[in-house]
Amino acid sequence: MAWPARTAVWGKELAAVRQDIARLAQAIARFEPIGLLVQPGQESAAGKLCGTDVQIVPMGVDDMWLRDSGPVFLTGGQGRVAGSVFNFNGWGNKQMHARDNTVAAALLAHLKLQAFRAPFVAEGGAFETDGEGTLLVCQPSIENKNRNPGLSRAQLTEYLRGWLGVESVLWVPSSKPDYWTDGHIDGIARFAKPAVVLVDQGLPEAVKFLRESSDARNRPLKVIEVPRPGVRKRNRNFCDCYLNFYTPNGALIMPSFGQARSDDRARGLLAEAFPERQILPIRLDAIAAGGGLMHCVTQPEPAA
Repeated sequence: MAWPARTAVWGKELAAVRQDIARLAQAIARFEPIGLLVQPGQESAAGKLCGTDVQIVPMGVDDMWLRDSGPVFLTGGQGRVAGSVFNFNGWGNKQMHARDNTVAAALLAHLKLQAFRAPFVAEGGAFETDGEGTLLVCQPSIENKNRNPGLSRAQLTEYLRGWLGVESVLWVPSSKPDYWTDGHIDGIARFAKPAVVLVDQGLPEAVKFLRESSDARNRPLKVIEVPRPGVRKRNRNFCDCYLNFYTPNGALIMPSFGQARSDDRARGLLAEAFPERQILPIRLDAIAAGGGLMHCVTQPEPAA
């Protein structure tokens, strides 16, 4: 994870956002080791809020969206781990992130892991894989002139296959791409396990496409529709999506919105889809107001 560093990004909301990050980091630390990248000079404040179970790692960062700015970790045979770097450009130059542009390579160097720099621009929140060769992506977040002008879908498909080690790329349609990410897949569809996909119920184009699709092993996809919460948004960017969960070892940390009926329904669907995991709801309204939730601010590193 990363510590939000800039008042210029968050203004008066920065303190609340930091409290949310600390609460989430403490929750994850119950299940797996966690490191928090912190802009030098801010280590003391971060450590005080997060506690001793969270490892503070001094490193140049602007903001907390490490799923997008950080590397995507790769695994190979014999416990090998490396990472792909996808040239983060502030979601199509919507926001300047000079330090976050370099954090993926810096983190891999810190971990002494090999880095593979991709010849295109993308973010980790744009990728969803089943771990068996199938990748889900949403077109406007990758096939877009604000990231990859001049590259065709066919070219991008081959690049994705090479830099993520997948066989099949499914380009999921979305008629409602959000402003910041242009439609990251982690707000649209997530794998529960190979051939089983959770999909936002409010996106009929995506639901239809996935019901008619098969994975890399030619298995038809089973689609589970997940409703959105009945919550009043704090702003137009507010992330009101149960699919933006994070899965630490043995658990699933899901968004809660203070809406008992919809929160309980979503929790039941996730518990059924992930019967082997402990379901832990957390309310993170300050983070959600910035356009993301727990999946957006985490980047899992596989154990070697």
